[in-house]
Amino acid sequence: VPADQIAAILAEHARFSDLTLFPVKPHDSRTEHIIETLLFESGRPLLLCPEQRAEQLRPEFENVMIAWDHSARAARAVGDALPILQAATVVRVVTVAEDKADAVAQSGAALVDHLREHGVYASFETVTGNGSSIGKVLGSWANSHGMDAIVMGAYHHSRLNEIVWGGVTKTVIGQPPCWVMISH
Repeated sequence: VPADQIAAILAEHARFSDLTLFPVKPHDSRTEHIIETLLFESGRPLLLCPEQRAEQLRPEFENVMIAWDHSARAARAVGDALPILQAATVVRVVTVAEDKADAVAQSGAALVDHLREHGVYASFETVTGNGSSIGKVLGSWANSHGMDAIVMGAYHHSRLNEIVWGGVTKTVIGQPPCWVMISH
């Protein structure tokens, strides 16, 4: 297959899969291009594996974090991840917000209630960014709390905006801190 067609062909095949597992090389533009194509053209969720940490990652997702920003993409990711969430021992919903009264943070409690209807008993907490990027805060939080996987939506802001200014999706795709299930 010609190199410029690899991403499109992978996306075509991913349409017929429940989940596509994809190894991620840190900060590799070719990998990022394939992931973006899979996200936008397959219509299916991805499971990203940080290639440099593959040997240390647990294959069981006992401790799962949901990166919640109240967006449609985050809601889709939660829906796509329900089987994983239902099998997990610990599910934690995390919102990065500077103001605890923020409407996005308040929706975390509503998500916990929704998950309970599906047999998932989750907790919710708000984390402050303290001037750091949201993607780095989420990665750091996941690592410090021993999360096996992160569930998140992709590209809440426009792709162009994230390409120029960076963003949560670009940060996590560039170097996933653990397994990451991502949907758009």
